[in-house]
Amino acid sequence: MRPRAREGAGVVALLAVLVFAMSPIGHAQPEPPPSVDLNVEEAAGLAARWLAEGKLEQAEKILGLLRRVDAENPQILFLQGELALQTQDYAQAVRIFRGLLTRNPMLTRVRLELARALFLARDFDAARYHFEIVLGGELPEEARQNVFAYLRAIYARTTRLNFTAVIGPDSNPAYASASRTVEIGGNTYLLNSDARAKKSIGLTAFAQGRYVFGDENRNFVRAGAEVRQFPGSYADFGYLEATLGRSFVTGESIWTAEAGPLGSRYQDRALYRGGLLQFTHARPLGERFISQAFASWRRLDYEQRYEYLSGNQGWLGTTLRYAIDPTSGVWGSVTLGRNSAGERPYSYDAIEGAIGYVKELPSRFNVQVRVGGSRLSYDAKQPLFGLERVDRLVRVDMELTARNWSFYGFAPMLLAGASRNDSSISLYTYRRNFIGAGITREF
Repeated sequence: MRPRAREGAGVVALLAVLVFAMSPIGHAQPEPPPSVDLNVEEAAGLAARWLAEGKLEQAEKILGLLRRVDAENPQILFLQGELALQTQDYAQAVRIFRGLLTRNPMLTRVRLELARALFLARDFDAARYHFEIVLGGELPEEARQNVFAYLRAIYARTTRLNFTAVIGPDSNPAYASASRTVEIGGNTYLLNSDARAKKSIGLTAFAQGRYVFGDENRNFVRAGAEVRQFPGSYADFGYLEATLGRSFVTGESIWTAEAGPLGSRYQDRALYRGGLLQFTHARPLGERFISQAFASWRRLDYEQRYEYLSGNQGWLGTTLRYAIDPTSGVWGSVTLGRNSAGERPYSYDAIEGAIGYVKELPSRFNVQVRVGGSRLSYDAKQPLFGLERVDRLVRVDMELTARNWSFYGFAPMLLAGASRNDSSISLYTYRRNFIGAGITREF
């Protein structure tokens, strides 16, 4: 007998025992169990039917027998994941579905179930990632609308936390000048070494948290923070904002309005404080597009040594995401800004743009690449230099996340980037390269 034939015979025998075990005992000496002739596929179909009918105990027994015959069968593993979902063992369901996607990231149904399991486990950032990317698959219209409904809930009515921390070398953490000399009033001066770029190893951390409450979880408190720490504090930076807001749903659109205080520190000293008012809007466009837009106003009051920078900022931006297929997506963004400082030479108009690409590889890794740039045009000639300042920045970033190696919701990641700012005033021209290893909750 060939090995596969023996496995099939094993399934028949085991299922016969199963049917007998589930039969009611009416006599001290029951009749021999009836003969059952099912192959693995038919037995899996029976388990799927029982799951759909809510007969979880029977489904669990038959899946246990099937695992003994073919433990690595994708269909059996998928049904195990479905059983874990129905018994609220979300961690097990996530583990099984992620394992299946590691083998084949193109499995649209598996990704849908993984996103749902993550949502039920309240890992909303990871759920959002998979719901957005699964839109690139061939989905029935009802399933696609369900995905949009989940995304609306995540965007507007969920409590969540996203955290990333990276440590590594940075060629220019203070964004210091790449020039050795500077020309002022027709004379050339040599820059002090402290004013030029220098390498260092530091820690950078980002966190975003959101807590919802009230009727239908429409109210929320949101907080965001960024911290950079380097030896000697010469490039240390901290930023914190906290807002109170409310979300609104109109048809397929989600609107939010929020306001609250913000503040920043630089080199262990207060830099500025102020306030934030922001409105956002998100909605699907067609089958695979998601549009997100925002408008914000900030008031920044700098400490006395930088008082001339105090003023108002206004920003308008939009991002369009497109799911290419069930394993990849692309997005583009454009932002317009106006900074009105207390003194005209430090006021500027800004335009920023970026393009990003995300790809889920079958070898347990997610890759994200982002290319962006900006142009800042200042209102008046700069003091000392007598020149109009225009800055042009280009930046490239890449992230590699090991999605299947998560621990308590955190996954290891590698981050690398390079940026170049060219200014009409050489003092503000700089280069920066960095690489780091860390952890993240968004994958």
